[in-house]
This record gives sequence, structure tokens and C-alpha cells, in this order.
Amino acid sequence: MSVSEQHRIVAKVEELMALCDQLKSRLAAANQLQQKLADGMVERAMMS
Repeated sequence: MSVSEQHRIVAKVEELMALCDQLKSRLAAANQLQQKLADGMVERAMMS
């Protein structure tokens, strides 16, 4: 395996790791929103 090929592989892995980090952040934000919505629904149901 050539050095240039190794550099391309490292660059691709770094790109994929960055995408994974973005997905983790988006999933965390979606989970927080889901929890807030669920809490709001429970609160509303209890007020009725």
C-alpha cells in the first residue's frame, strides 16, 4: 500500500468520523426534543 493511498484512507476515515459526530449530536438534540414533547404532553394530560 502506497503512502498516498494511506493518506487517502486516513482522510476518508476522518471525514466519516466527523459525520458520525454530527449524527450523534443530531440524535442527542432529537432525543432532548422528544423528551420535552413527552413531558409537555404528560403535563397537559395531568391538567385536564
